[in-house]
Amino acid sequence: MATSVEIPPRLVRTVYRKASERNQSFEEREDWDNSTRTWGVKPEKRHIVGLMGEMAFAIYAGLEIDTELVERSDGGVDFEVSIDGVERTVDIKTSQKDPHALPVKEYRVGSDYYILAHLEDGLEGDLEAATVRLIGAATKEMVFDADREKSKYGHYNYQLPVSSLKPIPARESIVGV
Repeated sequence: MATSVEIPPRLVRTVYRKASERNQSFEEREDWDNSTRTWGVKPEKRHIVGLMGEMAFAIYAGLEIDTELVERSDGGVDFEVSIDGVERTVDIKTSQKDPHALPVKEYRVGSDYYILAHLEDGLEGDLEAATVRLIGAATKEMVFDADREKSKYGHYNYQLPVSSLKPIPARESIVGV
Protein backbone atom coordinates (compact mmCIF):
# COMPACT_ATOMS: atom_id res chain seq x y z
CA MET A 1 0.00 0.00 0.00
CA ALA A 2 2.62 2.59 1.05
CA THR A 3 5.58 3.56 -1.10
CA SER A 4 8.77 5.37 -0.09
CA VAL A 5 10.20 8.18 -2.19
CA GLU A 6 13.77 9.43 -1.86
CA ILE A 7 14.20 13.18 -2.29
CA PRO A 8 17.73 13.93 -3.50
CA PRO A 9 19.84 16.72 -1.94
CA ARG A 10 19.26 19.21 -4.78
CA LEU A 11 15.48 18.94 -4.38
CA VAL A 12 15.72 19.07 -0.57
CA ARG A 13 17.49 22.41 -1.00
CA THR A 14 14.72 23.50 -3.39
CA VAL A 15 12.12 22.59 -0.75
CA TYR A 16 13.91 24.68 1.90
CA ARG A 17 14.21 27.66 -0.46
CA LYS A 18 10.54 27.47 -1.55
CA ALA A 19 9.36 27.01 2.05
CA SER A 20 11.24 30.15 3.08
CA GLU A 21 9.74 32.07 0.14
CA ARG A 22 6.21 30.85 1.00
CA ASN A 23 6.60 31.83 4.63
CA GLN A 24 7.99 35.24 3.65
CA SER A 25 4.99 35.86 1.38
CA PHE A 26 2.72 35.25 4.37
CA GLU A 27 4.79 37.49 6.66
CA GLU A 28 4.60 40.38 4.21
CA ARG A 29 0.86 40.63 4.75
CA GLU A 30 -0.15 43.25 7.32
CA ASP A 31 -2.73 40.96 8.95
CA TRP A 32 -0.41 37.94 9.24
CA ASP A 33 1.18 37.00 12.56
CA ASN A 34 3.63 34.10 12.44
CA SER A 35 3.09 33.44 16.14
CA THR A 36 -0.65 32.74 15.82
CA ARG A 37 -2.37 29.74 14.27
CA THR A 38 0.78 27.63 14.56
CA TRP A 39 -1.03 24.43 15.59
CA GLY A 40 2.08 23.47 17.55
CA VAL A 41 4.51 23.77 14.63
CA LYS A 42 6.49 26.83 13.60
CA PRO A 43 5.20 28.12 10.24
CA GLU A 44 8.61 27.74 8.59
CA LYS A 45 8.72 24.05 9.56
CA ARG A 46 5.12 23.53 8.49
CA HIS A 47 5.97 24.82 5.00
CA ILE A 48 9.05 22.57 4.80
CA VAL A 49 7.13 19.48 5.91
CA GLY A 50 4.26 20.18 3.49
CA LEU A 51 6.59 20.83 0.57
CA MET A 52 8.52 17.63 1.28
CA GLY A 53 5.28 15.69 0.82
CA GLU A 54 4.43 17.62 -2.33
CA MET A 55 7.92 17.02 -3.72
CA ALA A 56 7.69 13.29 -2.96
CA PHE A 57 4.36 13.01 -4.79
CA ALA A 58 5.75 15.04 -7.71
CA ILE A 59 8.77 12.71 -7.97
CA TYR A 60 6.57 9.62 -7.67
CA ALA A 61 4.11 10.76 -10.35
CA GLY A 62 6.55 12.59 -12.64
CA LEU A 63 4.95 16.00 -11.94
CA GLU A 64 6.24 19.44 -10.98
CA ILE A 65 5.41 21.08 -7.66
CA ASP A 66 3.45 24.31 -7.68
CA THR A 67 6.00 26.99 -6.86
CA GLU A 68 3.57 29.89 -7.16
CA LEU A 69 3.61 32.10 -4.09
CA VAL A 70 0.13 32.74 -2.77
CA GLU A 71 -1.01 35.48 -0.43
CA ARG A 72 -2.86 33.32 2.06
CA SER A 73 -2.95 29.65 1.07
CA ASP A 74 -3.20 27.34 -1.91
CA GLY A 75 -6.86 26.68 -1.13
CA GLY A 76 -6.10 23.08 -0.29
CA VAL A 77 -5.05 22.15 -3.82
CA ASP A 78 -1.47 21.04 -4.43
CA PHE A 79 -1.88 19.32 -7.83
CA GLU A 80 -4.33 19.08 -10.70
CA VAL A 81 -4.04 15.62 -12.24
CA SER A 82 -5.86 12.88 -14.04
CA ILE A 83 -5.93 9.56 -12.15
CA ASP A 84 -7.11 6.64 -14.26
CA GLY A 85 -8.61 9.15 -16.70
CA VAL A 86 -10.54 11.13 -14.06
CA GLU A 87 -9.47 14.74 -13.50
CA ARG A 88 -8.95 15.51 -9.83
CA THR A 89 -7.50 18.15 -7.56
CA VAL A 90 -5.10 16.65 -5.03
CA ASP A 91 -4.01 17.83 -1.58
CA ILE A 92 -0.97 16.21 0.04
CA LYS A 93 -1.11 15.98 3.85
CA THR A 94 2.34 15.38 5.32
CA SER A 95 3.22 14.53 8.90
CA GLN A 96 6.52 14.47 10.76
CA LYS A 97 5.14 11.83 13.13
CA ASP A 98 4.05 8.39 11.94
CA PRO A 99 0.36 9.22 11.43
CA HIS A 100 -2.56 7.15 12.67
CA ALA A 101 -5.05 9.03 10.48
CA LEU A 102 -5.41 11.43 7.57
CA PRO A 103 -6.36 14.76 9.18
CA VAL A 104 -8.22 17.38 7.14
CA LYS A 105 -9.45 20.58 8.77
CA GLU A 106 -13.21 20.71 8.31
CA TYR A 107 -13.03 24.17 6.74
CA ARG A 108 -10.25 23.05 4.34
CA VAL A 109 -11.89 20.19 2.44
CA GLY A 110 -11.29 21.66 -0.99
CA SER A 111 -9.72 18.89 -3.07
CA ASP A 112 -11.21 15.88 -4.77
CA TYR A 113 -8.44 13.58 -3.56
CA TYR A 114 -6.07 13.42 -0.58
CA ILE A 115 -2.71 11.71 -0.16
CA LEU A 116 -1.29 11.05 3.32
CA ALA A 117 2.50 11.25 3.52
CA HIS A 118 5.03 10.76 6.32
CA LEU A 119 8.37 12.59 6.36
CA GLU A 120 10.52 9.81 7.77
CA ASP A 121 13.05 11.09 10.34
CA GLY A 122 11.08 14.36 10.45
CA LEU A 123 13.29 17.41 10.21
CA GLU A 124 15.94 15.86 12.42
CA GLY A 125 19.46 14.97 11.44
CA ASP A 126 21.19 15.40 8.10
CA LEU A 127 18.84 16.78 5.48
CA GLU A 128 21.10 16.26 2.52
CA ALA A 129 18.44 13.82 1.38
CA ALA A 130 15.02 12.90 2.70
CA THR A 131 12.62 9.99 2.51
CA VAL A 132 8.88 10.47 2.38
CA ARG A 133 6.50 7.55 2.65
CA LEU A 134 3.27 7.97 0.66
CA ILE A 135 0.90 6.04 2.91
CA GLY A 136 -2.52 6.06 1.32
CA ALA A 137 -5.23 8.03 -0.44
CA ALA A 138 -8.81 9.15 0.12
CA THR A 139 -11.53 10.81 -1.89
CA LYS A 140 -13.33 13.93 -0.69
CA GLU A 141 -16.37 11.75 0.02
CA MET A 142 -14.30 9.46 2.25
CA VAL A 143 -13.05 12.52 4.18
CA PHE A 144 -16.60 13.85 4.69
CA ASP A 145 -17.68 10.40 5.93
CA ALA A 146 -14.84 10.27 8.49
CA ASP A 147 -15.20 11.12 12.18
CA ARG A 148 -14.90 14.78 13.10
CA GLU A 149 -12.71 15.50 16.12
CA LYS A 150 -11.95 18.75 17.91
CA SER A 151 -8.23 19.45 17.90
CA LYS A 152 -6.42 20.78 20.93
CA TYR A 153 -6.12 24.04 18.96
CA GLY A 154 -9.88 24.60 18.82
CA HIS A 155 -10.71 23.69 15.23
CA TYR A 156 -12.30 20.47 13.96
CA ASN A 157 -10.57 17.90 11.76
CA TYR A 158 -11.95 15.00 9.82
CA GLN A 159 -9.85 12.00 10.91
CA LEU A 160 -9.74 9.10 8.45
CA PRO A 161 -7.82 6.14 9.94
CA VAL A 162 -4.81 4.91 7.97
CA SER A 163 -6.45 1.48 7.81
CA SER A 164 -9.35 3.02 5.84
CA LEU A 165 -7.19 4.65 3.17
CA LYS A 166 -7.00 3.42 -0.41
CA PRO A 167 -3.65 2.41 -1.91
CA ILE A 168 -1.61 5.12 -3.59
CA PRO A 169 -2.56 5.10 -7.30
CA ALA A 170 -0.01 3.51 -9.63
CA ARG A 171 2.37 6.15 -10.92
CA GLU A 172 1.53 5.37 -14.55
CA SER A 173 -2.14 6.14 -13.83
CA ILE A 174 -1.32 9.74 -12.78
CA VAL A 175 -0.99 12.43 -15.45
CA GLY A 176 -0.65 16.18 -14.91
CA VAL A 177 -3.37 18.34 -16.46
